[in-house]
Amino acid sequence: MTYQDTKCLTKGSILKTLTLFAIPFLFSSLLQAGYGLIDMLIISYYGTPADLAGVTNGAQIVWTLIFLASGLTMGGTILIGQFFGAKQLQDVQETISTMFVLFFYVALVLMVFSVLFVDSLTLILQVPKEAYNATKDYILVSALGILFTFGYNGISAILRGLGDSKNPLYFILIASILNVILDIIFIKDLHLGAFGAALATILSQGLSFVISLIYLKIKKFSFSLTFSHHLFKKEKAFLLFKVGIPLSLQDTFLMLSFMVGMISLNKLGLIVSAASGIAEKIDGLTFLPSLAIGSAVSAMVAQNVGAGLIKRARKIMYTGILLALIFAIPNYIFVAFFPEEVMSLTSNNQAIIQAGALYLYSYSASVLMITVVFMVNSFLNGCGATTFTMLNNSFANLCIRIPSLLMATDVLAVGFSSPLTIYAQVTFGLIYFYSGYWKNAILRKRKVNV
Repeated sequence: MTYQDTKCLTKGSILKTLTLFAIPFLFSSLLQAGYGLIDMLIISYYGTPADLAGVTNGAQIVWTLIFLASGLTMGGTILIGQFFGAKQLQDVQETISTMFVLFFYVALVLMVFSVLFVDSLTLILQVPKEAYNATKDYILVSALGILFTFGYNGISAILRGLGDSKNPLYFILIASILNVILDIIFIKDLHLGAFGAALATILSQGLSFVISLIYLKIKKFSFSLTFSHHLFKKEKAFLLFKVGIPLSLQDTFLMLSFMVGMISLNKLGLIVSAASGIAEKIDGLTFLPSLAIGSAVSAMVAQNVGAGLIKRARKIMYTGILLALIFAIPNYIFVAFFPEEVMSLTSNNQAIIQAGALYLYSYSASVLMITVVFMVNSFLNGCGATTFTMLNNSFANLCIRIPSLLMATDVLAVGFSSPLTIYAQVTFGLIYFYSGYWKNAILRKRKVNV
């Protein structure tokens, strides 16, 4: 193989391998969250509350649409990881080519849908009238760049399935630096508001996607990254859908619950709507280490179950929980005991600081337990048991989080809906894990000893 950054994750110390593999995931996640937060900060300081609420609401719609197909990205990582762990390189190539064809058509459909129904999508969130146009602008611009977003995330998913978490970090770093520069130009200097924030994001992702293709070609990447119908395989598409659709559904239901939460917050006024946008970015930072380590766990577990190393795969999950708690404990202390101080770092508006602090405090009860949720889900996803994780997460969001949000009458009640949901996910997830039924879901089970 000519691409030296591919890596076998089935040998050596689990702690060392997982740590080294997860570090680029962590920095990648921090960078992505960072430039999302920078959007908020620059809008907060140089825009209006309406611009800030527009970015907050528009991002919810955009990410919901992306999550409809994001399962194919993670499904690709899992499938590639299992094939790579089993050393079935032709299957790896066919999976990569099939992913590219699917991504193109799915992105095209979502782009057309977003443009045609942008008014309906904006109305769904019951956006404050002052932020209606800003929200609409953000959705339209983001939709037009969705092909770049899919290509950008697709290459990262492929490389991670092959054991390379470093180069996706470099590509995200390029996008982050460009995004900050363009944010300053479009929002601070040109006063483009939410429109400028969305434009900065899609341009930075598009350029990073092009750079990643050029780089991999120069490095003589082992597998073809071409858009080829000739290499499109129905059986690989079936497996991608089998693993990916449940992941897409659970992400979609999760984002749906966030949208319901946004609707509840929007009803409380413009200040609360703007404050919640900042607070949610901070919340995202608190669980990013767990999310990043969980992504590394999924990729490692996929390779190990592909190679038939089931006991090692279990140990990877336990190690992931311990690593995630190292980050989760100090994060919990910050958001639970110093919420106003944390919010004051992001805004100079006292009303926004107070409203955001209430949201952070109520959410904090979920910070520690979410580490277990992410690691159990990541293990099960790496094994291919995505149908269970979809059912578990969807049940928790549809039957616990959304009803509690609909009954919420203040910021605290909205925030407390998250801990209730996460405790339910942990309970059912651990029951399923210890039952052992997930072994039946391993995609390569006919070729490994489980």
